[in-house]
Amino acid sequence: MRGSSSEGAVPGYRLERVVASVQRFRKSWHRVHRPQDVNNLLGLFPHVSLQRGYVLDYLPMGGEASRWIWPFVRQEREIGPPPELASLARDYLIQQRDSGKLRPVVAETLYQYMIYERSPVGLLEYALFVSELWATKSESVAGEWLSLEPLLTRRAYDDVLRKTRSTALRFSRPLGYNPLVELSPEGGGAARMLVYHPGDWKRIYVLRLLVAPEGEVRRSAGELVANLGGGPEAQ
Repeated sequence: MRGSSSEGAVPGYRLERVVASVQRFRKSWHRVHRPQDVNNLLGLFPHVSLQRGYVLDYLPMGGEASRWIWPFVRQEREIGPPPELASLARDYLIQQRDSGKLRPVVAETLYQYMIYERSPVGLLEYALFVSELWATKSESVAGEWLSLEPLLTRRAYDDVLRKTRSTALRFSRPLGYNPLVELSPEGGGAARMLVYHPGDWKRIYVLRLLVAPEGEVRRSAGELVANLGGGPEAQ
């Protein structure tokens, strides 16, 4: 990836240990009970934390075959969701999950209590943590995120090429492998990193992560770097 003058690079090796820890967490999350599971996840990100006296928790949503969670923050001695969330019916939460109408509620009951270091590595860790938090025990709604493999070093990139070279339709050598981060003066910022999407698609592309000042994280697909023989090439 080519970085602009306003972007700072985060050495990929600094994140490899975090990513490896997250992958181990995913394999064991069903053996860890609420809310220890999500608080264990937070502990994997050294540059992200909560305000003192608060812990992560969540509402289990969906059925056995379509489980997902609605995370929130509460005081350590409290039980259950805050009033802003408790007053909303479960059916309403399910209906509005992806509508954007509940962004103020999520900001008020989750993001406002979260702290991350105002540095490139701090913002990138925060974006990854929030994405992973909403995906915890939520395979039915977060399959796309859970399938991605971050490519943080040339070695990781070459390992994917080695496994798929026989089917590769098009690939190029990136100008760099380190994630790139730009901090916004108003708060938040943006990050870009290489990821591999396996399965039917088999492609490497640039994942864009936008962190809003109030803490919301949005993801989008950027430049296609390599089409390794799966689905149609991105336009």
